[in-house]
Amino acid sequence: MRKKITGIVILIFITAFAAGCGNKIPEMTEQQQELIVEYAAGTVLKYDKNYESKLVELTLEETVESEPVKEEEAPDSENEEEEVVNGSGEEVTVIDNTEAATTVASIEEFLQIDSVAITYTGYETCDMYPEDTESSELYFFMNATQGNKLLVLKFNIENFSGAEKEVNIAQSNVRFKVSVDGVEKNALTTMLLNDLAYYNGMLAAGESAELVLICEVPVEQSENISSLALVLKNVDNEATISLY
Repeated sequence: MRKKITGIVILIFITAFAAGCGNKIPEMTEQQQELIVEYAAGTVLKYDKNYESKLVELTLEETVESEPVKEEEAPDSENEEEEVVNGSGEEVTVIDNTEAATTVASIEEFLQIDSVAITYTGYETCDMYPEDTESSELYFFMNATQGNKLLVLKFNIENFSGAEKEVNIAQSNVRFKVSVDGVEKNALTTMLLNDLAYYNGMLAAGESAELVLICEVPVEQSENISSLALVLKNVDNEATISLY
C-alpha cells in the first residue's frame, strides 16, 4: 500500500514538472521530501474506504481476543460455606466443618471392657493425696502446687461376671482429661495403683475397687465447682461423659 502511495506522489511531481510552464522545481532537503510524502499519504488514505474497513476489522479482532473467558469455580465440598443475614442486615459467611463426636453411655463402653461397670461416685479437693500418710502400705503420695488444690475424682469398678477377670486399662491407649466448669485439664500421671488411667489388676467375680483420677484446680475454683465431665480420647474416637 505504501509503495502505491509513493508512486502516486512521484506521479504528481512529474505532472507538476511537465506543466510547470518552464519553472524550475525548487530544491528540497531529504527531510522536506519525507514530510511531503507523509502528508500526501495521509490525504490518500483519508479517502481510501478499503483501508478504513480493514482498520475497523483489525480493531474489533483485537478487542475480542483481549477479553478472557471467566471459568466458573467449583464449590469446595470439604468446607461448605453458607451466607446468612444477621439481625443488622449484614451478610455473614458460616463455614460448617464440625466433626461428629462419638456417643457413648459409659466409660467401660468407650474402653470396650465386657462384664465390668465403672461408676462415678464423687470428688474431693485436698492439698495432698492420699491424706492418710501413716499407712504402712503407702509408698507414693502427691502434693498440690502453690495456689492450687488437688481435685480427686472417685470411681467404682466392679466385675459383675461370674468369673475372675483381668482389667488392663493401661494398654488401652486412652487419654483421660477432666472438664471442670467447661475447661479441660489433663489428668495427672501418678504411680498410684488405683489410678484409673493406668489401672491393671485382677478382679474376682463380683469384686469391686475404688479408682481415682487427679488433676489440679485453682484454690478459689475448688470451693465452687458447678460442673464436671470426663473426656476420653484415643486415635480414632473422642467422647465426653458428664459426671456432675
